[in-house]
Amino acid sequence: MSPRRPAPTGRQVLVMSRYDIRHPHAGDAERYLYEITRHWVAAGTEVTWVTPGAPDAPTAQTLDGIRLYRAGPLGTVARLARDGGRFDVVLDATGGSTDGLPRGAGRSVPVIEVLHRVPRQPAGRLGRFLAGRRSRTERARVALSPSARHDLRRRHRLQGPIFVVPPGTPAPTRAGGERAAVPTIVVDVDLVAEERVDLLLGALPAVAAALPGLRVEILGTGPDRDRLRRLTGDARLAGTVTLHGRATDDDRDRWWRRAWLTVSTADGGGCGSRLLTAAAYGVPSVVLATSGARDFVRAGRTGQVAESCDQLPATLTGYLTDLRDEEVADRAAETCRSWAGRFTWERSAALLAGVVEHEIRVAGSDLARRRSARSDIATLVRLPEGGSVPAGSLRPTDEVVAADGQVSVLLNGCDEVDAVGVLARLGITGARLRLAGHDDLLAGPHPLPPALAGPSHRRPLAYDRG
Repeated sequence: MSPRRPAPTGRQVLVMSRYDIRHPHAGDAERYLYEITRHWVAAGTEVTWVTPGAPDAPTAQTLDGIRLYRAGPLGTVARLARDGGRFDVVLDATGGSTDGLPRGAGRSVPVIEVLHRVPRQPAGRLGRFLAGRRSRTERARVALSPSARHDLRRRHRLQGPIFVVPPGTPAPTRAGGERAAVPTIVVDVDLVAEERVDLLLGALPAVAAALPGLRVEILGTGPDRDRLRRLTGDARLAGTVTLHGRATDDDRDRWWRRAWLTVSTADGGGCGSRLLTAAAYGVPSVVLATSGARDFVRAGRTGQVAESCDQLPATLTGYLTDLRDEEVADRAAETCRSWAGRFTWERSAALLAGVVEHEIRVAGSDLARRRSARSDIATLVRLPEGGSVPAGSLRPTDEVVAADGQVSVLLNGCDEVDAVGVLARLGITGARLRLAGHDDLLAGPHPLPPALAGPSHRRPLAYDRG
């Protein structure tokens, strides 16, 4: 069987973002980069992470083998160029501010834009002009879910290859702690405007009136904290909502073990990691039907989806009422843990490593770029019993999973006709294949267990089929 590529071993990777994992404002985007790159470093990749300076932080630091430089992009790359620093690829998580930067580091290298959150508004004409044609048509991008990719296609009209690399989550846990005695919502969130926490606060008076004793514990900090604190001063929320500020890992662990439910009102797809972390603790979710968020909830099994803000109070009240029943709560918790178990940081690191290796290989190749422009198409292959895939025979972006005696393969950039050709080249006969769907792209090619199988809550994605 062809093993999953765990890391771009032997490569030198430059990561650029607004913050690093130690910054006071670091959030889910930084956690995503950190978890993936620390797996890479452990497997032999050299990773340099560049951010602007941070108060009271050293300019240079090594963390878990990752070299951190906090001197701003231009100053850092100039320093690295003087020291002979050369990179094989750039991961741009800054929102596209690295145009032209690779050449400043010594030579032209592939740039992969990591879009942890889909911008709420498309770039205007001036922004598209400044980004340049290459950024719109050639640069590879990474989205965290199929609906986020669809949003980038439809709303932002991005034309280049966009690969889906979902976040991971800690191993599901059962040990220790008891659920709170009263309905308790725990929200671990970056307090920024894009998270739209004010929508949750606006829904809570009706929920609190229907469920006396309701507690809402909000963990996290950010520039929106003062405004949200004023909103919690509403007399109807007295004794209901607490803004705890930045939480330690121990704090989060304690609150997740007490939680009945978590909520996301975000738009733009950056909340997947938090929803999966809650699920790993057996905590279901209520989300608005927005891109990204709805991908990570199995409606009716690991949570509920409110179609609009107007429906949010009734959805929260109804679901919390259902969760008063211990059997319902236990069943939801078990299903949540099963769902979270499909998402690991090892898989995330391997998927992004495949994208990195692919982009390095195809740099400058018109044929390869033409094929990768079909990144939204994928074919799922189930090999016959005893079947295997020769090592090194597939593209770096393909995914092979062997579990329960079944080998499943996700061939990215291939329709059924292409897949037949791939199987013929490998000498594989008797395989079953079909176009990959939403769940295959998100959770991997291995079949979901019965408790999770079946349609999830999602709107049709026009780009599922290319």
